[in-house]
Amino acid sequence: MKKRYEEITKHIPGLEDHGSLYMYYGVPHSEDCLVYSDENEDGHLIMSDECDELCIAIAEEFQYKFKWYDVFDDNKITLETIFDVDVEVQDFDVITAILLYLVDSLMLEDRFIDALNNGFLLRVLKRLEYWSMAGESV
Repeated sequence: MKKRYEEITKHIPGLEDHGSLYMYYGVPHSEDCLVYSDENEDGHLIMSDECDELCIAIAEEFQYKFKWYDVFDDNKITLETIFDVDVEVQDFDVITAILLYLVDSLMLEDRFIDALNNGFLLRVLKRLEYWSMAGESV
C-alpha cells in the first residue's frame, strides 16, 4: 500500500545523500538534469531530474488545496524569516504552505536553493513524513 505523500517524501534519502545537487549554479554533474539560462558568474542554473520530479509532486499535491501566503499571514510567518521557522513543531498547514512557497520561489529568487543547502527543505519533508504517518488527511 502506498503511503500518503510518498511521491514527495521518497526524496528524503536523496536529499540526505546529495541534496546540494538537486538544484545549483554551476556545471552539470550528470546528463540527468535540466540546464537553465545562459551561463552567469556562477555557471548555469542546474536542476536535477529528481528536483524537477519533487517540485512537480509538491505542486500537484497541494497547489489547489492551500494558499501559502494566507497560511503565512495567519501564522505570522514572514518571507525574510522563513528559515527561522521551527518546522519540527509546525502543523500540517504550515508545512504544506512552506513547501508551496519554496516551489513558487523558484521563479523569483533562490530560496529553494538556499533551502537545499541549509537543510531546511529536508527538515520540512521529514515533518511532512511525520504528518503522513500520523494519518493527516486533507
